[in-house]
Amino acid sequence: METRDLEYVLAVGTHGGIGRAAEALGMTQPAVTKAIQRVEAQLGVPLFERTTLGMRVTQAGAVFLERARRIRLEYEDAIKEMRGIQTGEQGLLRLGYSPSMPAGLVLGACRQLIRERPVARLRLTMRVARELMDLVQAGDLDLAVAPLPRQPNPGLASQELFTDRLAVVADEDHPLHRRRNLGLADLVDQHWLLPSAHVLVRQQLEVAFADLGLPAPILRVETDFGSATLFDLVRGTELLCIAGATGNSERASLRPIALRADALDLGRRVGVMSRAGAYLSPLAQRMIDLLAARVA
Repeated sequence: METRDLEYVLAVGTHGGIGRAAEALGMTQPAVTKAIQRVEAQLGVPLFERTTLGMRVTQAGAVFLERARRIRLEYEDAIKEMRGIQTGEQGLLRLGYSPSMPAGLVLGACRQLIRERPVARLRLTMRVARELMDLVQAGDLDLAVAPLPRQPNPGLASQELFTDRLAVVADEDHPLHRRRNLGLADLVDQHWLLPSAHVLVRQQLEVAFADLGLPAPILRVETDFGSATLFDLVRGTELLCIAGATGNSERASLRPIALRADALDLGRRVGVMSRAGAYLSPLAQRMIDLLAARVA
């Protein structure tokens, strides 16, 4: 079986049809059809079945596609490693990071890497942690700096950088700053700027309210992710949001409210993640070292 046949099978699985896969690959439909037939003949089982909506993956096909994705990633890793051995090329580092990272951590490490490696190239991606993990596992990112998952993920290798705690923050003139020893019940009538429902920190907040029998936080502004620029939207209003207790939010004149330590657990472990078993270039290894040095 040729590696290009794997690409054709993966394309059909991704696009859900021969026509769409052929268009994405820049091939004719008959050529893609023949490739699928070659692979199915070698395996002795059908990988797809035709439906009115296109091609649906069979049970055997789902198993094969998962293994084919791993094979493709391993093959790409091997090519990168051999190219590095042959040419000494510094190459491209694809680095993702969560918008809730402390100011200067990722970009400071990037600045140092640029100074050290003049021919190196960086591609930076900002996403929420869950999306970053998916991109790393899919081979679309080399490294991601973000809160580590609470449950071990066998598809990821990680190195913890530091632990910290997020806080409920508000504009420095918010009335809640005049009060102390606050509980979640004191926040019931407040309006919030929060990330999307799939983001862990929002889920933690809503669960904490529900566990006390309190109504859900009043959502006034929902965002794709907690970009530091969004703190400017909170400034000068009575909105609450969640951010690092120090760092990005301070620049927008936001301060943590005096919430009791036992009222809300927003502790987290922050680290750098890569795909389990993936080849890490010297550039990626150096970035990990730089990140670790900045928090030491």
